[in-house]
Amino acid sequence: MDKKKRQYIRHPAAVPIVFNINGKAKAIQTQDIGDGGLCFISHQSINTGVHIQISIPMCHPQFEAIGIVRWCKYNGNMFLIGVAFQQESVLFAVRMVEQVCHIEDYRKRIMADSGIKLSSEQAAREWIEHYASEFP
Repeated sequence: MDKKKRQYIRHPAAVPIVFNINGKAKAIQTQDIGDGGLCFISHQSINTGVHIQISIPMCHPQFEAIGIVRWCKYNGNMFLIGVAFQQESVLFAVRMVEQVCHIEDYRKRIMADSGIKLSSEQAAREWIEHYASEFP
């Protein structure tokens, strides 16, 4: 997508998701997440305009929403699929998912840098204390 047209900041995030089109579900990972939607990597192309159900099982309760495929780009041997969400309640939920992604990245970074294994709750408390004020 043209950066001039992008309304929301995208944040890199490798989050496991399940997408479902016409009853056919596939598990995959996101490439990035932003306020308006997300981008994921797929082995198959998906036509623009297609309605797609997205689930993020790692969230409790599980995030589920219907989005619209806005773009599909061939990238090497894979496709990057851009999905936009329209409902305001879904946009808020995506915002929460984005924050969860930052917290999980923080947890992994602490483990890699210092060998300290934080629980998701501990990581959330520390991340909120140190970084929540900087969260756009």
